[in-house]
Amino acid sequence: MSRLYHIYNILILIYILCLSPAWAQSVEPTTLAVPRSAWQASGETIDRRSPAPKEETTTVHRRTIITATNSTSTGMPKPFDTLSYNFANSSTCIDFFAKWRANTTISNCNAISLLIENSNAFFHTLNSAAATSRILDTSCSADVSKCASIMTRLAADLLEAENCGDDYENGNSVVKGTYRDLVAYEPIYRATCLTDPSTQKYCFVDAVSNSTSPDDYSVYLMPLGTPLTVGDVPTCNKCLKETMDLFSTWARRDGQPIDSTYLPSAKIINAHCGDGFASTNITVGSVDARAGAGLAVPLPNLGIATVMALVLGLMLTGLF
Repeated sequence: MSRLYHIYNILILIYILCLSPAWAQSVEPTTLAVPRSAWQASGETIDRRSPAPKEETTTVHRRTIITATNSTSTGMPKPFDTLSYNFANSSTCIDFFAKWRANTTISNCNAISLLIENSNAFFHTLNSAAATSRILDTSCSADVSKCASIMTRLAADLLEAENCGDDYENGNSVVKGTYRDLVAYEPIYRATCLTDPSTQKYCFVDAVSNSTSPDDYSVYLMPLGTPLTVGDVPTCNKCLKETMDLFSTWARRDGQPIDSTYLPSAKIINAHCGDGFASTNITVGSVDARAGAGLAVPLPNLGIATVMALVLGLMLTGLF
């Protein structure tokens, strides 16, 4: 048979292998089914908190609460509540923001990652520990797997040329920040839903209420791309320890903003709290983000099994 015929067989083999899901090995602690669009109906909310993946389980607990049924009745703050709609050059981008902000499938997730830096109402709520706890009760009652999938798809939609792609490429701070906040949904969710087992209070609420150590709050900006700075002195307690353990897992994932902020922040914390308080023996960005939180548009991954099959195919066609 001709050499051209062998090459044709190899191309067919590669095509089949790339399409076959059996060769793809998921490395995400949470396996999510990404919806075709963030605008699909989100379905029913669940009546219990979604469990964390095994590798993210800590001794800091997440308290059991009643699931919120409708965000419109909870008085939840909204993201971009002071946004002026001349923030983008593209009218299609402005329309896209208006559309997703009005969509209940998205708003019912009550994403804290979208509120921390983008909601004036949320900022003022932080003055009240009780009010902040009520907001977290609502946010933490969301189905984290479903909402992470929704936020991931929305991040991908955001980058489409017909939406905000041009503004993103031109460095628009609102658009770039929104993309970052969307992909950071799950690490922020899991961090803000941690509670101190000795008090049953949210670690996040303790952090924002600690007037003697304002740097406790700064820790929660790490997943959004803001590292701690030299001179920051967060409280060296159980909450900080378990939060940093959680963040070390997310820092391994490619496409998460925390992959660039975790290690410098961990070194600052260790200088203050002692060597080994926060893990620094990790390779940031080393885990490919498949479905769910992470890269909104995951890249294809050819595993070892795929490579072995490819080599075998080459040998069978006589080109080795």
